[in-house]
Amino acid sequence: MKKLAILIIPVIFLISCQTKQEPAKTEAKPAEEKKEAKMIVNEEKPVQKNNLKEVKPPSDDLKNASVEFRRGLELVKAERFDEAIDYFNRALSAEPNNARILFNRGFAYYSKKDYDNALKDFSSSLRINPSDTVVWLHSGLARFYKNDLQGALKDYSEAIAKSKRYSTAYFNRALIKGQTNDYKGAIADFTQAIIFNPDYSQAYYNRGLAYWLNKDSNNACMDWIQAMRMGAPDAQKAIDTYCGRYKNMIN
Repeated sequence: MKKLAILIIPVIFLISCQTKQEPAKTEAKPAEEKKEAKMIVNEEKPVQKNNLKEVKPPSDDLKNASVEFRRGLELVKAERFDEAIDYFNRALSAEPNNARILFNRGFAYYSKKDYDNALKDFSSSLRINPSDTVVWLHSGLARFYKNDLQGALKDYSEAIAKSKRYSTAYFNRALIKGQTNDYKGAIADFTQAIIFNPDYSQAYYNRGLAYWLNKDSNNACMDWIQAMRMGAPDAQKAIDTYCGRYKNMIN
């Protein structure tokens, strides 16, 4: 499968991207009626203030660094990423080994699409705290945008190894497997994402696409119908295009 396009949709601390992919051709549809389905990559929220593992400052200098850090977080939320990076730099001058600051500066770089600097910060953060699954996820996303699919796969796998119930990491790893034609592996990971998050409508939609590409039209249509009921974008279009004989099950 080929990655055709990427659409970034920012929501407060949540970014979604869509990569269009073409379902397998069927003899029942003429070429001019062929339509595209989409696989969607989901991201996790960056660490927010109430989740920060802050160290009580033993001195005025470190106390000021904490203020700089908080200001950087506010600027990230306001999508003023260059200013946020400046504040994180100031915070890191006092706390160079603070994994939280390194991650959030990396997230600011990531939001600017400066994936090389983002990966440097994510790697530094992980050297200090290798168990942080959110950082592993974002490292995978940065590698995904650099078209390093195998690197992204490894990072998502690290996130899953450290948090077995991490539905978003399963979802994103499934996408990579789908893009590398491992449809059975993609189906297995989408299934895990659904097990740990039963309301994951996009996992149903994309598992349907993986089933379709694995030539299992029955399960594909069942998943698309479920995704449509849950409000997943484009599920209705997939049903209309490829699942005509199942339409009586929709109502």
